[in-house]
Amino acid sequence: MRFNQREVVVGGLFCAIGVILPVLFHAVGLGRSFLPMHLPILALGLLTSPLVAACGGFITPLASLFLTGMPPLPTALLMAVELPVLGASASFFRHRLRLPLLLCVISAIAARCLADIVLAYTFAPLLQLPPGAFGIASILVGLPGIVLQVVAVPPIVLLIERSRGIEQDERG
Repeated sequence: MRFNQREVVVGGLFCAIGVILPVLFHAVGLGRSFLPMHLPILALGLLTSPLVAACGGFITPLASLFLTGMPPLPTALLMAVELPVLGASASFFRHRLRLPLLLCVISAIAARCLADIVLAYTFAPLLQLPPGAFGIASILVGLPGIVLQVVAVPPIVLLIERSRGIEQDERG
């Protein structure tokens, strides 16, 4: 498969933002519940192909772990599974199904939450935790971040697209 150079550059930029943004959020005490690493990965998915978005979602938490120590293990490994789902599904809904932007965001978040539940049922027994409660708790803790994603990411993506002169009339 051949990569588009622009998409690879955009992917690298959003991965870097995905490392820096959590540091800023944690510095002011808004870390975990606002899901700061999810914001650039969701935007990346809305702007690039599913493969580039999935790669960015996989690389970002691992790069952040090695560069900043956040997120800690095993959280970084779990995020290296859930963030590719978020990015790739956003891209798939936007570029392949051509759904309206807000519906892409909501659908990608739903796919990521489903991935969280699957991860919880897979790994909670190893941690001797009740899987259902563990999965639901991880989603509930992130509700402020989900709201932030729905409110902030679509206007940012539209602003980026308009600055590049990309028309998205039929996609929303």
